[in-house]
Amino acid sequence: MPPILFAVESAVSRAPQLSAQRLVNAFVERQNPDAKSQSPIFGAPGLTLLATAGMGPNRGAWNFNGLAYFVQGQSLYSVTADGVATLHGWGILGSGPVSMSDNGVQLCIVNGSQGYIYTVANYLQVITDPAFSAANTVNYMDGYFKFDNIGTNEWFLSALFDGTSFNGLDFASAEAEPGFVTATAQNLQLNFIFCTAHIELWYDTGAADFPFQIYPGGVIYYGCISPQTIVNQDGALFFLGADHVFYRLQANTPIRVSTHPIETLIRNSPIISDARCFTYSIEGHKFVVLQLPSAALTLVFDISTGKWHDRESWVNAGYTITSLGRWRAQSVLEIYDTILFGDAVNGSIGVLDWKNYTEYGNTMPMLARSVNQHHDRQRIFVGRLELDVQAGVGLTAGQGSNPQIMLRKSVDGGETWSDYQLWRSMGKIGKTLQRLRWMKQGSGHQMMWEITITDPVFRCIIAAHADIEVGM
Repeated sequence: MPPILFAVESAVSRAPQLSAQRLVNAFVERQNPDAKSQSPIFGAPGLTLLATAGMGPNRGAWNFNGLAYFVQGQSLYSVTADGVATLHGWGILGSGPVSMSDNGVQLCIVNGSQGYIYTVANYLQVITDPAFSAANTVNYMDGYFKFDNIGTNEWFLSALFDGTSFNGLDFASAEAEPGFVTATAQNLQLNFIFCTAHIELWYDTGAADFPFQIYPGGVIYYGCISPQTIVNQDGALFFLGADHVFYRLQANTPIRVSTHPIETLIRNSPIISDARCFTYSIEGHKFVVLQLPSAALTLVFDISTGKWHDRESWVNAGYTITSLGRWRAQSVLEIYDTILFGDAVNGSIGVLDWKNYTEYGNTMPMLARSVNQHHDRQRIFVGRLELDVQAGVGLTAGQGSNPQIMLRKSVDGGETWSDYQLWRSMGKIGKTLQRLRWMKQGSGHQMMWEITITDPVFRCIIAAHADIEVGM
């Protein structure tokens, strides 16, 4: 039986018959040359509740001196490693994302209209200095908090080691190209000033009047209008460009990492200025998560493979499960030797958990589509499809004690799909030799398959094979 390749990434083209591949709540992991399969598909781990911090939803997270802090709704909470949530203040206006940074003593928060400083001694306070301006982003470098000045071509600094004090003269203008400053960021000891049409690189000269100066020739002609998409990972900055392309900014060189299908999804979002990103690493995978709230869509780039997949959350209500469209994870912290997530739905703080294939008890379906099978425009006849999976993963009791895989097929390139065929068992606990076969798959000039797993068990699709003949 020849192998049937399942998608190594999500790649639904504008023309689905060209490519309709999808991976949802799953990712590919490259293997050694002598492994049974070079591109097995693993189901993503679920979320286990660590704490409930207020009503939510989450707006941002930060590791401040080894303690996890989350902005939940309009309140600031800390959460300990054993799940104790403590309220530290409220009144952070708005409902959109916040940007956070610290200088070791002060935690600074901006929400696009106001700034806030939290200290252990004085709790949460509004920045009242009249020289402070509304900012979308804050980050810390060489003793200064740095901010963009919304609606201008300027960015500005706090006083040295003091986020409550500002001087109206401590600002600079980004003037290489017309356009507003949208964000500030820091990487490789360089200060990146993101504007709507370009990026400028500044460095710290140590001058007494204003310590930063633009780097000679330090202008990159790529813009960004989505300030919350700029994240550091793998020694680089990642960001969503104003041209709807997702980039890796390696030093001063923008490298396109999005694909045409991904860019189609981005362009179809009604708004991209509200897009946001976060990033985390697990077992050699470095994931950059792009949330598109206006499109209810979550796209994930895996740096280790250079491939994209989707994340999607569902909510159980009795016998009905309803999709949120996007992943409910809103922000992330790698802390306490684990990975914590703030929640877009409520005040939950979750732990990424390889032993849990639900999200707080809600069903977490995994979906994978095969590539389109065809042969020189001739009709193909498929007698049998067989999946090679990690079998015998059933739970001891309840749902998942006899885990099932659902299968459906398309003969028109993913335009329409059949009903789900008879389910096949992945094997009760210990049944490691379980085989999954579907007979009499029919014929067509092209054919593709889609598998779905909803049972809360370990998921690994090793390979797929089919009996295929070519004829009239």
